[in-house]
Amino acid sequence: MKQLQLLLVALIALPILTFGQAKNVRKAQSSLERGELAEAKQFIDPAINDEKTKEDGKTWYTYGDIYLAIATDSTKSVQAEKPYEKALMAYRKVKELEKENSLYAVQAEQQVQQVWGNAVNNGASLYSAQNYDEAIKLFDVAKMAMPDDTTAYIYGGISAQQAGNMAVAAENYAHLVDSLDYKSKDFYNSLIYIYLVENKDEAKALDYLRKAQDVFPDDPEFLKREITMLINNEKYDEAKQKLSKAIDAEPDNAMLYYNQGYLYEQMDDSEQAIASYEKAIEKDPQYFDANFNLAAFYYNEAADILAEANDMDLKEYQEKGEAIEAQAKSFFEKALPYLETSQSLEPDNQKVLETLATVYQRLEMSDKAEEINSKLESM
Repeated sequence: MKQLQLLLVALIALPILTFGQAKNVRKAQSSLERGELAEAKQFIDPAINDEKTKEDGKTWYTYGDIYLAIATDSTKSVQAEKPYEKALMAYRKVKELEKENSLYAVQAEQQVQQVWGNAVNNGASLYSAQNYDEAIKLFDVAKMAMPDDTTAYIYGGISAQQAGNMAVAAENYAHLVDSLDYKSKDFYNSLIYIYLVENKDEAKALDYLRKAQDVFPDDPEFLKREITMLINNEKYDEAKQKLSKAIDAEPDNAMLYYNQGYLYEQMDDSEQAIASYEKAIEKDPQYFDANFNLAAFYYNEAADILAEANDMDLKEYQEKGEAIEAQAKSFFEKALPYLETSQSLEPDNQKVLETLATVYQRLEMSDKAEEINSKLESM
């Protein structure tokens, strides 16, 4: 009889063990509603590991709400490790356990979006207050909430760059352009700058220069910068090959001839440089860079000749000076029409005006030189 009585007691006790954690979930919810976060945490933590409640969507939804409340509590009264991450994990667990359109699944998705919105808005406020390090933390939360949304990566990268944390900035920008297919010249430029200037990683910078050209094929700046890098590294053959291939594909692209002229100029191939600049102007007479570079080429030739004359002694100058002066003048004359075109295209370009004034003076065109100098003085 005593053995039977003990068995009955055990059977009667079973429902208490079975439903104990379910009761704690309800208590946790009540504690949360009262703002008793420590108590709510104490009730909910065991419930997510209990065999009878860990597969229940309500358990995980309550867990998410409690940890979200802990994360956003301005008093920080309850210490919890990575509360945002735990809240997001819980809401995703709800969506795994519940049917797609069930109440808890829908509410869990809404909470995830709420986490994202709060993190982005509060991160933006911290950014405005120049508290960049804390802003980055919130943007990281937003990225966890909605990893395919670009907003948090954009502001996270900008915040990191403002904070001087170039590694984190590059990580955000690279994810934007590589993984999220975000098309932004600014972020490509930032990546190129970070890798080239900050990290001294020319190979990586060159990689993003080439990616940028694929995304923005009509923007000449990326190609020009690539060619500049190749030239600076004396990779002339690679630069020439790249330009030749591009010209074959786009024979009417003035920008390509301009870059070819710049390349030949750096290689001290004057004849080819002039021919390429002229070809660029032929394709586009209003091309400022081509006009000004060709003018500058002729101007520098004249200046070099005059510098040579200045180094002569009196006897040598008496013998050769007149011929040298005439040669320099011929280069100034060649430069003049391209300078005048440049000035017509950019009337207030100070560099053009100063160069043009010098050429007018050298060619004894005093009235025009005075006109340009007056304009410079009024600027």
